[in-house]
Amino acid sequence: MTQTAPGTAPAPVPLERVTHWIDGKPFAGVTERTAPVYDPALGAVRTEVPLASVDEVDQAVASAAAAFASWRTSSLTRRTQVLFAFRE
Repeated sequence: MTQTAPGTAPAPVPLERVTHWIDGKPFAGVTERTAPVYDPALGAVRTEVPLASVDEVDQAVASAAAAFASWRTSSLTRRTQVLFAFRE
């Protein structure tokens, strides 16, 4: 446990950013606009996520539509493997 001197606040911890996921890889985005992501148990800000531009949303939707053709014919076992790998 870290101790702080009486009357001083601990230094703020920089927030991690959640990235978008486009074309099978992380995509940080180009916008400076972000939104907070709250920890539901504590009500505290846990991280932040960039707010996508219209072009970034269009790119993500086009990528998902292209990937769907092969994804829909994948077996349940394969889909499970992909989702568990993504979770890790």
